[in-house]
Amino acid sequence: MKKLLCFLLAVLTAAALAGCKEKTKDSASDGGGEGTTPVTVNLTIDKNVSADISILVPGGNINERTMIDALIEDFALMYPNVKFTMNYVTVNSYDSEIKNLARVNKLDDIIWSNSPDFYFLVNNDLVYNLNPYIEASEKAGVFDLDKDFYSEYFDMGSLNGNLYCIPRSADSVVTFINTEIFEQAGVDMTKIKDGWSWDTFMETCATIRDYFDRNGMGDRYVIDANLTSWLSVCYPMLRSFGADVFDANGNIAINSQATKNCLALVKEMVDKRYIVDSREASGSSFEAGTSAMLFQSASVSLFADRVMLKGKTDLVSFPLINVNETPKIGCGIAGYCINKNTANADICWAFLNYMLSYNGQQKMALNGLNLASIRKDLSDTTVANWAKSYPDINMSAYLYGSEYKIDTSFLSKVDAGKKTDFTTALTDMFNSACNGSKNSDLNKIVNRCVEDLEYALEEY
Repeated sequence: MKKLLCFLLAVLTAAALAGCKEKTKDSASDGGGEGTTPVTVNLTIDKNVSADISILVPGGNINERTMIDALIEDFALMYPNVKFTMNYVTVNSYDSEIKNLARVNKLDDIIWSNSPDFYFLVNNDLVYNLNPYIEASEKAGVFDLDKDFYSEYFDMGSLNGNLYCIPRSADSVVTFINTEIFEQAGVDMTKIKDGWSWDTFMETCATIRDYFDRNGMGDRYVIDANLTSWLSVCYPMLRSFGADVFDANGNIAINSQATKNCLALVKEMVDKRYIVDSREASGSSFEAGTSAMLFQSASVSLFADRVMLKGKTDLVSFPLINVNETPKIGCGIAGYCINKNTANADICWAFLNYMLSYNGQQKMALNGLNLASIRKDLSDTTVANWAKSYPDINMSAYLYGSEYKIDTSFLSKVDAGKKTDFTTALTDMFNSACNGSKNSDLNKIVNRCVEDLEYALEEY
């Protein structure tokens, strides 16, 4: 306890070495335009300060609650008179709930967000540009962004060069596999390794499909794939073929042969019964132990500790499509922003600063954050708490292929406030491609997506 208190004191008051306050500019004056920053950034906070801080976290996510509770417990050792209240937001109705809270001036001081949801916060001018806090913390010697962190994840919480969302972890899509099904199907496990190709993945799917059909499990599907509804999978697949939603100037670019080649691959997976036809309800799932694979970026604990998957779960990287040309792996962040109307921005930053610290990352990892840390000094999976509890699982899969990883960057080329419409257009296109009807016309599917994107661009 004494060592932890000393550490907190060192991390949270290191700014005193650089003076009491850092003068900053309004973000509108340096190219931002959204999320004004206080005239002063104070890193030296009285340890006896009193404040009530509210934190908005995703409802239904027990891991998020427990890891934030753990941080609050530690933070109280440094600032015993700062009291926290935790509130909840529904992820599937994030935009509307945030808007309603802001309308009645009840939006929390610290706000959970992710990529791409933080675009909504920025577009509605609800959160601070945190660049001055980063600059002040670096000047004070609290951290060095490029040396201490995988800074590319901070870029995923930025827009127009301004940082709005502090990542609490590095979220990368990986392939969860049910090792029992793999072994029973006779899959060559020497080929199941980080960096495996899409061809190897499809060969594996064929082996498992044959195993299911020969053993009275014809109603099962090989992969519970999230191909149709999750941008973190379908967009990187699109980019792997060299396609994109918009060009550099924000013009619609989806109508290309590359897009159709990607959708043809999806249709092939439906035709071969590797994934479910979008017109049907799937009777199998990875969570229930009846599908062999799942593309996900979630904490391994959410699956590996389930009764049906205990001792049967492993990880491998997302399979590389067009391995010699443009393979992409979906990646993103979940993290926290500071409400621009809070009266306690400096205290909120102190809390987020602890979240970024070595001890903060280690503490969260002991309380449900089994995702790769954003800290470079926590990349050793045999030492880092986020990984070492699962020595028999390939936790390095989360860290594989930094050169391939992309987020939903196409939203930065257009009005990000319309992200819901753009996302719906893209996922509807993939849903249509998953329609197993032989009459499905890829040209018509892509044209409908173009029409939806045009409508979204013109609607407002």
